[in-house]
Amino acid sequence: MSSTPIRPLYRQVPAALMSVASVLLTVAAAPSALAQHTRLEDPIPGTIPASPVAVSLRPLIRDITAPVGGAVAPGEPDKLYIVDQIGKIWKVPLAGDTRRVTPALFLDVGSRLITLGQRDERGLLGLAFHPDYATNGRFYLFTSEPATTPADFSTLPPGVAPLNHSVVSEWRVSNPGAANPTVDPASARVLLRIDKPQANHNAGEIVFGPDRMLYIAVGDGGAGDDQGAGHVEGGNGQSLAPGNVLGKILRIDPLGSNSANGAYGIPADNPLVGKPGADEIYAYGLRNPFRMAFDREGRLWAGDVGQGAIEEVNQIVSGGNYGWPVKEGSFLFDQNGTGPGFVYAHSPGAPAGMIDPVAEYDHADGAGQPPARQAIIGGFIYYGTAIPQLRGQYVFADYIGADGTGKLFTLGVRNQVERLIAPHRNPLGFPVLGMAQDAAGEIYVLGNAAGTTTGTSGVVYRLGPVR
Repeated sequence: MSSTPIRPLYRQVPAALMSVASVLLTVAAAPSALAQHTRLEDPIPGTIPASPVAVSLRPLIRDITAPVGGAVAPGEPDKLYIVDQIGKIWKVPLAGDTRRVTPALFLDVGSRLITLGQRDERGLLGLAFHPDYATNGRFYLFTSEPATTPADFSTLPPGVAPLNHSVVSEWRVSNPGAANPTVDPASARVLLRIDKPQANHNAGEIVFGPDRMLYIAVGDGGAGDDQGAGHVEGGNGQSLAPGNVLGKILRIDPLGSNSANGAYGIPADNPLVGKPGADEIYAYGLRNPFRMAFDREGRLWAGDVGQGAIEEVNQIVSGGNYGWPVKEGSFLFDQNGTGPGFVYAHSPGAPAGMIDPVAEYDHADGAGQPPARQAIIGGFIYYGTAIPQLRGQYVFADYIGADGTGKLFTLGVRNQVERLIAPHRNPLGFPVLGMAQDAAGEIYVLGNAAGTTTGTSGVVYRLGPVR
């Protein structure tokens, strides 16, 4: 994959460029003028430089299926819980020398899931432990389930059935604080259901913030260009119509009860309370924010998967509009009617009110050419001690590039995207499906041999120094 470093957030734009952007936006508003836009084949000319820091990958666990994320349970700093897309959660002990260990099955919700295809973006996608888990035993899941009951949120017209539901549910262990807590299967409680028009763009990350609220990443509904069945005119990402939570990050209090369905609470300081848009919305204008995480400074980082040109890293703020589908990254985006959408002009800072990413890279070398299926995998700020030179940098990944293998990246000085090279695994050799971080701040890379939801080639690697 080839692209250049990213530009800082809110980069100063020359007046001439702003003028050009304004003209282009005027053209974009007129459907008859769409053909006048010129596709940018190489939006960010140049090559991503290599980081001066090199890393190694040491296997922690093997022989699972499709690991897509991880979480740390409060009170268990020596464990890492790994989310397996097929519905399993593995509890992994972290040995001091990180030798390969044997995971224990914590929970299997595979029977609740929609039937998964071999290449499927749905499944068990998110896990978050309540900040008081050590005493209340509560944790939360994001799953793709059959649409057996009415949804709380829908963009589908009457009479049109959803493909499935995105579901956020609460679970409890019966003996919190015990050495081996046991999940009570009868404790499952659905907080909310969202109609999904298509199978892709599920997002699915759920995380607790320092405010003890639960943040939920939701994709734009699927298909392409934020168009089609279940997508409103102008795109779900920009829509603040009642009931439209697709292409958003939501913020709820799972212990509250003032939501419309009474199953959770809506924080009074959510940015759209009392304004147009669902009260649950925290930020919008996103396409598929597959992974997100809070850093120790309280900043929320999200990797938003691009359409066909730009992958982006965002810092999410209350009420923020991140542009999709008016923009892809810091570029203007043409939905292009029934044809494939494309970026057509660089427009940092415009239109007004849309927040550009803090970092982005393009698909110029290999996009759309099999086996390239580039998609950013959001990561974490590195706080560990194993790689001191990496401390304080945002480490993330890409699913798969033109050479058929995943990529590791970091943000260097001034948020410059840099390739993070593992000399003994270059190329990496597997699609990256997710990332995780333990209580000590060390980072893990998750993937399997072919990027599928079958088999037992799933592996979790810990990043370490090159010896």
